[in-house]
Amino acid sequence: MKKSLLTRRTFIKKTSARLAGAALATAGTGSLYGDIVKKTNTLAILGGSPVRTRPFLSTWPIFDESEEKALLKALRSRNWCCLKGNVVYDFEKAFADAMGAPYCALSNGGTTALSASLHVLGVGPGDEVITTPHTFIATINVICNAHALPVFVDVDPDTGSMNADLIEDAITEHTKVILPVHLAGYPADIEKIMSIANKYKIPVVEDACQSVFAEVNNKKVGTFGTTGCISFQEWKSLVCGEGGAILGGDEDLMHRCAAFVNNGRDPKKTKSGFPYPGSNHRMTEFQAAILTEQFKRFKKQDKIRQKNGKYIEEKLKEIPGLKPRKLYCEETRITYVRFELDYDREYFHNVSASKFAEAVQAEGVPISGEERRYTRGCHKEGMLEEHLNSHAFGAAFSKARLKKYRESLHLPVMDNIRPSGKEMLSIEGKTAFLGAKKDMDDIIEAITKVAKNTDKLT
Repeated sequence: MKKSLLTRRTFIKKTSARLAGAALATAGTGSLYGDIVKKTNTLAILGGSPVRTRPFLSTWPIFDESEEKALLKALRSRNWCCLKGNVVYDFEKAFADAMGAPYCALSNGGTTALSASLHVLGVGPGDEVITTPHTFIATINVICNAHALPVFVDVDPDTGSMNADLIEDAITEHTKVILPVHLAGYPADIEKIMSIANKYKIPVVEDACQSVFAEVNNKKVGTFGTTGCISFQEWKSLVCGEGGAILGGDEDLMHRCAAFVNNGRDPKKTKSGFPYPGSNHRMTEFQAAILTEQFKRFKKQDKIRQKNGKYIEEKLKEIPGLKPRKLYCEETRITYVRFELDYDREYFHNVSASKFAEAVQAEGVPISGEERRYTRGCHKEGMLEEHLNSHAFGAAFSKARLKKYRESLHLPVMDNIRPSGKEMLSIEGKTAFLGAKKDMDDIIEAITKVAKNTDKLT
């Protein structure tokens, strides 16, 4: 794969093409394949006819005259900044209600939502924030920019999420916040994380930027912690170009978050001037106008993805060697913006997940195969050493403490290219799962066709 620079806006696009999990069986399953596969011709990658020649929906974001009218209305109002408008504040109320959160404060990005949360919780020089190395770099940027240390907890090899069983060992007298990440519509082990956080009375800031409407036990991720942060950047599933939201239940804390993103102004307007610390992370009326219309569209798209995703999941998990990715709670709602399945190459003549995926791609289906690992790990990024060598970090931390911290940046699972030998197949469901049932049947047929013929790929 061609190497390219990542930004928060390209993270899902890139990682969804590099992640993981689906497999199929071979020996002793002739009748099973006979029921599923209609075409038993030669694999397309070997010169045969592909299952599908029509492209799947790939255009994103999706919009029509509804967004155009909303933008024109905002334009003609001349109230382009939320200080004079009302679309931003109307959406805050609507989104809080939809998410089941008492309060919502919008910002101009998921990154600034995280930054505001950490600032209001008092994260600063000398502090530590427990988090995962397996995330987009913005999660770590907001910690380091506060001149605090990101303390990395190794990942669960079955999911790539923070291993909650290792959190307690990472807690010190300097721990200020625990910052878990819900990646690609899959919740982290949030109930266990909250149990540990409550035991030690440590605030939790959820990075749910990629997982709007994911749930655990009928509670949406982003509403478990002290705050939860959502991104509306254009590669997410609910979008407005750039944008973010802070969710929370503590009135005073959320009051200060809303103030922070608005240069320290009092959201209730009971205090004049700039009574609180702050910066300008406001969302504009243009962003909110698009977001309002996109939210209507998103709720319809979410229902379609749920229906199609569950259909595909039920069909594919019947095949030996194919297993849906581990969930931490039986009552978990994933979003199917990316669909991952564990791939066991022993069932497929030792063909790698990447080779298997290449063959399915040739059949006309958007899928990727890779080791269960999104990135090399944020603990290995050059920006971290830049911070550690900076004057600010030198003033905030002793040389001995920084030396000890550097020595801690060895994570056995994350550093292993193939942790526990696990591989995955991944379908980009954000657009592909918006199709008709025939499109889903094509996905199933293509995967099954390849599974039946993996002996030809060796």
